[in-house]
Amino acid sequence: MVTRFLGIDLSDGVKRHHLIAYFFAAFISSSYAGALAMLQPGLLQVMGIERSAQAMLTGNLSALQEIILILFFGPVGALADRYGRKPVYIFGLLMTSLGFSLYPHANSMTTLIAYRVIVAFGSAAMIGMMVTVIADYTCDSTRGKANGLQALIATLGAFLPPALGALPQVFANQGYDQLAAQQMTFGIAGSLGVIGALVVLVGLAPHVGKVSHETGESITTMLREGCKASRDPGIALSYGAAFISRGDLAVTGAFLSLWLVQYGTGNLGLQPSEAMFQLAVPRVMAVVSGALVGALVMGYINDKVSRITAVSIASGLAAAVYLSIFLVEDPTAPWVLGLLAIMGVAEISAFVSSQALVGERAAANRRGAIIGLFGVAGAIGILVGTAGGGWLFANFGPSTPFVLFGCLNAVVFFWSLRVR
Repeated sequence: MVTRFLGIDLSDGVKRHHLIAYFFAAFISSSYAGALAMLQPGLLQVMGIERSAQAMLTGNLSALQEIILILFFGPVGALADRYGRKPVYIFGLLMTSLGFSLYPHANSMTTLIAYRVIVAFGSAAMIGMMVTVIADYTCDSTRGKANGLQALIATLGAFLPPALGALPQVFANQGYDQLAAQQMTFGIAGSLGVIGALVVLVGLAPHVGKVSHETGESITTMLREGCKASRDPGIALSYGAAFISRGDLAVTGAFLSLWLVQYGTGNLGLQPSEAMFQLAVPRVMAVVSGALVGALVMGYINDKVSRITAVSIASGLAAAVYLSIFLVEDPTAPWVLGLLAIMGVAEISAFVSSQALVGERAAANRRGAIIGLFGVAGAIGILVGTAGGGWLFANFGPSTPFVLFGCLNAVVFFWSLRVR
């Protein structure tokens, strides 16, 4: 008999407490996904990095991370197929925790890059398992609701970076210098990964997800078979949807706060921590609030229409919203808050619809490898958004990375109509 919990039909062997533990781990994982984008602009100011170089440095560091993700998402997924999701997830959380704890102690560009590499290795395992485990734990009949609920949890996790972003100002008000305030904030962020790893160790199902450990297949063979799955038009479309959905999130995460911090320090005479607290935090919260609504709505829609139609709806909305950022001259204007809230709906809709589609189409015995390659497509999207977006931001203005992904969302929209 199928166990139902929170409106979700659970797979064989999955209990309610396993799903609760997963959602807690997803909450921590998703908070890490946006934390560097929120915290890094203030740190770069404190480190004395020239303003003209910050956008390119932000893009290059993010690009480095995404190159590592591209190289390791596939192998991580194949390893999870062989050895199980739990040890890979624990490794990812602990490595990410270590990288965050070390990050504000960088005293040179070389050490900053080294610490970012540690974060990247952890993120490959952490993000890959966050997507794979929910596919393992749920039946296809309610996969849309499951991914919608996961996206809701992930969106709630996105409230943590703005809270962390407010801490440097809190510590500065208590008498700490700007560097010490940054170090304490990153240390708190690092502790979250340890807590998440303990929850995964105790709470995740130990057996679900080990599907290839007795077959004797090499990791290379598993990856090759995962690549062959892209011949399915639905899986190929899910890879395209992963590209734009992760790129959407990356552009917003990397450049919205940077735009606002630079606008605050350059046009309004604010200190970096003041610009973060007064300008960036409330506007990031507007995006997150929109995403809360979008997660539930798109989760419901995904179970009422075909998964490909859901991708069409999400990518069409995202195209319209991101292209409209071209009209923004003053990012602090009141009307922009409403636009950012709609952006949150669009971002999370693309995220939910892409995950539901790949979860539906991926065969259970290849799921880790296929979702690993799905992650590779997403990482390429993030790479284009951050590296290409950093160059566009620095040379053509802060709205141009958003416009780029408005165009790319439009491409996926028309692709999805053709697949239908």
